Amino acid sequence: MNFCPGQITSLRRYPWLQSVVFVICCHTSMLAQEPQAPIPIPLDEATSAFMDAVEAHMDYVTEHSYDQVGVRTTPMWLSTIDIRTNGLPDPLLPQTLRWANKLTSAGGANLYWDQPTILVAFELSKRTGCKCYSDAASAYITAYFDDCLSATDLRSVLDPRLYYDVTRDQLVDTTTEQDICQPYTPAWETSWTIDAKSTEQQIRAFIQASSHCEPQTSSVPAAESDQVDPDRLTANARPNLPLESEIALIESLCWLSTRGVNDRNKLTDQALALARRRMDQQNRKTGLIPTQPNANLDKNDFSTTQIGSWSATLLRAADQTGIREFQQIAADALIAWLKSGFDHEQNKYYQQLNVQTGQPAQEQEPKQTATRSPQPPRQHVEIFDLQTRPTYNAPMSMAEACLSLYEKTNDPASNRAVQRWVRQVRQSLPANAGRGAYAEDYGRVIHFLVRASEIMKRPAYRKLAQQVAFEAMDQLYVPRMGMFRSHPNEDRCDAADGPGFLLLALMYMEGSDPTVNSAFQF
Repeated sequence: MNFCPGQITSLRRYPWLQSVVFVICCHTSMLAQEPQAPIPIPLDEATSAFMDAVEAHMDYVTEHSYDQVGVRTTPMWLSTIDIRTNGLPDPLLPQTLRWANKLTSAGGANLYWDQPTILVAFELSKRTGCKCYSDAASAYITAYFDDCLSATDLRSVLDPRLYYDVTRDQLVDTTTEQDICQPYTPAWETSWTIDAKSTEQQIRAFIQASSHCEPQTSSVPAAESDQVDPDRLTANARPNLPLESEIALIESLCWLSTRGVNDRNKLTDQALALARRRMDQQNRKTGLIPTQPNANLDKNDFSTTQIGSWSATLLRAADQTGIREFQQIAADALIAWLKSGFDHEQNKYYQQLNVQTGQPAQEQEPKQTATRSPQPPRQHVEIFDLQTRPTYNAPMSMAEACLSLYEKTNDPASNRAVQRWVRQVRQSLPANAGRGAYAEDYGRVIHFLVRASEIMKRPAYRKLAQQVAFEAMDQLYVPRMGMFRSHPNEDRCDAADGPGFLLLALMYMEGSDPTVNSAFQF
């Protein structure tokens, strides 16, 4: 399958002379030089600079940063990009990895990590009227499905541990080498518009791969659940998934149930059973819910900020399915965590709590990478974390969940929590004492602040979001290249660092929320 991008780059941003100079520089001297520092855009420019930067980045992604390596040329986007050359970086891996279990944007195309950027492409076509972006994303999805489906048996190709090696022109499967990690749900609606049948197959494969075992309480109606033997229910109800995988599973089950499928009720029953299974582990004294997948309850005694992601998913599930029990479970879990999760002396949220006592706990394991010694354990949440991130550290997802609960219930505890999260964001600026942050963290903070400004009628929150957006531009956007770095100090853009989160958040600064009707959520 051959592919030649047919889009025409905007002359407003890329005059022909500038393009020629850029190409010559890239191929003669830039590869031999140290990466240059980002060139900040002037802070006195209007916020239209945000959309200009988003469009410029996507122009390069769709027109240049696709698979031109190896024997075949395909429309698959490179999930790790040297922004100086628009090709694969050398070395392939960044200096430090984003995720604690070493998941990264490998040397090729990874449709899972590119989901936020795929969503950006579709949204950008809606706003500009140019189908070039959505067409490029559609071609990527189609090619990835075509080339990878036959090599995955019954598993979904939307697994971050699978990628298409552009140098060898084949799928690479690292599932036996890496633990499962699904920090967000795929934007299923984008591929659904292209090929609903294949997408449904992918969702069901995704559900099957994530489930591991069928919940044995899924067939028990809510009205009859009290008739089940409590000992038997507890034995069967222990969560056996990493929480981020359970979140993606519930989200996918509920999203698919809205697509007019025949087994809608079975899908929602399974999602509700998963929520009940975890809720059954709630500590009666503290109200806290464990977030670890361990079957051994003696070790399953931590509740992290990731319970916010889980609660936010259940609040959306209630809207999608009309089942109010989802919302009640989410509210109970979130309010219990908020009671113990804030350090009044430090004015910061804790990262994780002991389920038995409600007291703060330090990190489960010291952080260590190939280039860094173990970091000292911490108690408090870090909004902008340049260390290797454990998946249980999800501060802004917790903040978004508090905002959603307030929006639905006007609950005073969640109202207070939102204000505290805003204050902690403000205290964390500039990120890492001016060293900058990952694109995903900037994007999550901006999205939360803009949404909080809308829901709580606080214009000051939007001004703070604009401040964060300008900082992100200064740290990560390189106008001369027309692309965003995904993290400071390296001229590369790795999809696993969440550049799509930042692009979506910057689009939210100038319009509606691009994720409001998406299976993918902040």
